Amino acid sequence: MSPPTDATDITGPWIKTRRKAKRWSQRQLAEAVGVSQGTVSSWETGRAAPSPELHPALRATLGGAQLTLDDAPPGGPDRAAASPKSTPKPKPKPTPKTRRRAPPPKAAAPAPAPATAPADEDAALSTLLAELWQAAVTMRGSIEPSDYKRYVLPIIFLRFLSLRYTRRRAALEAMIADPDDADYYEMDYVLDDPDEYRKAGVFIVPEAARWSHIAKTLAPKDTVKTELDRVLELLRATYPDRLGDLLPPTYAGSNMSPGDLKKLINLFARPVFEQQHRGEDILGRVYEYFIGEFAASEGKRGGEYFTPVSIVRTLVEMIEPAEGRVYDPCCGSGSMFVQSDRFARHSRALSFYGQETKDFTRRLCRMNLFIHGFDGDIELGNTYFEPKHRGETFDHILANPPFNDGSKGRDGWGADDVPNKDARRFLGAVGAGKDALPLSTRNANTMWMLHIAHHLADGGLAGFVMATGELSNNETARRAVREALVRADLVDCIVQMPGQLFANTQIPCALWLLSKRRRGVKGERARQGRVLFVDARQMGSLIAGSRKQKELSDAEIARIAAVYRQFRRDGEPEAEPGFVAVAGLADIEQHRFALTPGRYVGAAIEEDEDEPFEERFPALKAKLLAQFEQAGRLEARIRAGLERVDVE
Repeated sequence: MSPPTDATDITGPWIKTRRKAKRWSQRQLAEAVGVSQGTVSSWETGRAAPSPELHPALRATLGGAQLTLDDAPPGGPDRAAASPKSTPKPKPKPTPKTRRRAPPPKAAAPAPAPATAPADEDAALSTLLAELWQAAVTMRGSIEPSDYKRYVLPIIFLRFLSLRYTRRRAALEAMIADPDDADYYEMDYVLDDPDEYRKAGVFIVPEAARWSHIAKTLAPKDTVKTELDRVLELLRATYPDRLGDLLPPTYAGSNMSPGDLKKLINLFARPVFEQQHRGEDILGRVYEYFIGEFAASEGKRGGEYFTPVSIVRTLVEMIEPAEGRVYDPCCGSGSMFVQSDRFARHSRALSFYGQETKDFTRRLCRMNLFIHGFDGDIELGNTYFEPKHRGETFDHILANPPFNDGSKGRDGWGADDVPNKDARRFLGAVGAGKDALPLSTRNANTMWMLHIAHHLADGGLAGFVMATGELSNNETARRAVREALVRADLVDCIVQMPGQLFANTQIPCALWLLSKRRRGVKGERARQGRVLFVDARQMGSLIAGSRKQKELSDAEIARIAAVYRQFRRDGEPEAEPGFVAVAGLADIEQHRFALTPGRYVGAAIEEDEDEPFEERFPALKAKLLAQFEQAGRLEARIRAGLERVDVE
């Protein structure tokens, strides 16, 4: 991995990963750069950051180290894990005068050229993830993908809990052994102090639930399915408030064979999972990747909990959630939260709130957040009729509501069950003293749009995915809601995305950006009455190995985000035919409040086909029959004309 290019890139995980790659102790690194071991420990645990004057020495010393994605023999325990039979006791510590120091390394030579470029390292990780997935799939047997994820993902979570515990314990052991660390030196009791783990976002894992015990003692047993359920029960009983609803009994009642479960445990026993990639645990990347692969293998059903990565990244890069409250009313597996935390550089300046209608999906989300080092207020319930965050507002809202939800149901999605007095059906002054805005009975799209607008705080910014039909559909309720959002001066930007971004549907989508900063707050310029339109339909390319699904490149995501940042902060971007344009209220009114970007940027307007076929068929049938009738009349006229032609 290449050395960092600026001060902000030198993080504790960066230091720790490269130190381990060199097989150095903390003391060896400390002596190489002229600091104490306690200082190195504080960097790696996040309690402090290296001062700028030490950056050159750290780059020179660690810049050439790189990750290795090696495998281990099956059943390998965590390196710092305790023996399954006894709680580890701190080794007797010699006095500072007699403490033996590790031999200092030779003076650091100029940093060699990195052996692996970032792109190569990304490719290596992608290869590893694909190999892990294929290995896991071979153990599925006759289990359906929709069930298999219930057995695989909790194992990744168990591995994560144990790994974080052993890392934190090792860090505490280093601090209590360091005479320069006045806060911890020789204070052995901190090794069993829950607060010392809790403040680092870590659970003390009971001995019987540690990965070393699972991999070495439980996996070889014929009763491994029952034993693993007992591990889950132990963790639930130990942390009823935090883990009680995340780890229900899963394995004993499954049709997974003990042999396949053992292989699955051994697969995740590889030491590669102790490594990091770009400052993040590889385990987190594995969890995300597996969720995506499960969603793809489940087809349309998988889209209920997974949003393609390039869509999530585009929204997050446009919204730029650096601090404040982040909300997703249909959070699925939590990808919007994870990407937001990544954007904020894991600063702990964001808090997360969400709701999910399915219990297992809610558990997926909570585990995903834990694995990425944070938690959130994720509630269970139907957002339409049981909004759990009623009365609350949020600084950032990111969402991918289910496309056209309810369109195939005989009774729709339940619009009649949302009362007229529901506050979400009014948009401030637009709804004051007037009737509630109508809701489309065909699908829940209008409900989602109003729900998001209602929960947006003053100075807030929302970005959500919506089927393109909502840009121009003239059904009474859908046009009324669209017009209300425009007249309320909430619509800030519309991005029409390329097709084929979703593996589970061919319906094209658009990104809606709603803003309550348009009067010029939070460092942004005033832009009332102006809307940015971006047509990104020509972007994207097929994902490697796929013949039908596309993704946006990093450069394409950056281009979309950059033009939006310019619109918010610097001034209106120059019109670029076929890509970007800015329009005012008069222009939008002239187009009957249609928000299709092609109408404004000058590109050809394509027919929107986001409506379910059964809804479009009656109109298509009527149109075709009318054309048949017209063709018959034309044929009769032509025949009559031919009869009058005299060729002699």
